[in-house]
Amino acid sequence: MAVRRKVESLSGQEHSIETPQQLDKLTRLLALLVIKGESQGEKIKVLAGAGFTNTEIAQLLGLTANAVNVALFRSRKSK
Repeated sequence: MAVRRKVESLSGQEHSIETPQQLDKLTRLLALLVIKGESQGEKIKVLAGAGFTNTEIAQLLGLTANAVNVALFRSRKSK
């Protein structure tokens, strides 16, 4: 069963999202826009809170999964 959603671009044009891969790309793009301008630690916390796995966060930010694990550990430890 194909998922088809219509989205409007910033220019006002409509585009169809027809595959899970397209939806995944859009989700990742929106996540990157949300964290723009934040510190690395804050980016990691926001993405983790949004449900991204440590591996996905690492890929989005160009880090290793271990760096993400350490940042999240330190963040939780400091609370």
